[in-house]
Parts: sequence; C-alpha cells; structure tokens
Amino acid sequence: MITSFFPGRIRLRAPVFKESDLVEKAKSILQKSDAVKKIENNLLTGSVLIEYSPSKVPLEKLTSMQDFFARLASEAQNFDGTESSRAKISGMLDKLEGIF
Repeated sequence: MITSFFPGRIRLRAPVFKESDLVEKAKSILQKSDAVKKIENNLLTGSVLIEYSPSKVPLEKLTSMQDFFARLASEAQNFDGTESSRAKISGMLDKLEGIF
C-alpha cells in the first residue's frame, strides 16, 4: 500500500484507490487536518499522494497509528469492489477521522 514515504510526503497505491467515492471520502477526512497540504489521486493507477507538514504530524504520531494503517492496508489490498468490502473500507475511514 505505501509505495514511498519520507517526512512530508506519502504515496499509497492499492485497488481501492480506483474507487472515486472512497477516495473522495478519505480526502474529505484528511483535508480537515491543518497538517495536510495537498492530496492528489489518480483513479486509473489507484495512486494517492499526500503532502503534509511534518512538524504538525511528527513521526512518533505516525508510528502510533501503525496498527490502524496495517489493518487498512490489509483491507485495501483485499478490496474486491463488493458492497461488504466497500463497507469495511468506509467504516475504517470513519475511524481515521478520530485518529489523524
């Protein structure tokens, strides 16, 4: 799921990121944070680039969210487009709002 990472920039790639409604939901949640500078996505490749201010999201905070992101990555890689799969991802995105 994470294809590249360095402080201030994360690129994610997974089949779930080809679903515009789920990508838009994730973007709307993440854009509420003043740490997020820009989010770009490519629905054809299933890629999302998140640029953020590393001083507002220290590495320690990202590390503490590791379990959540591991579960999200697992669901994203197993995403098959079914309603139950969409519901799982959507529910996890709802939890992201309280974490990030």
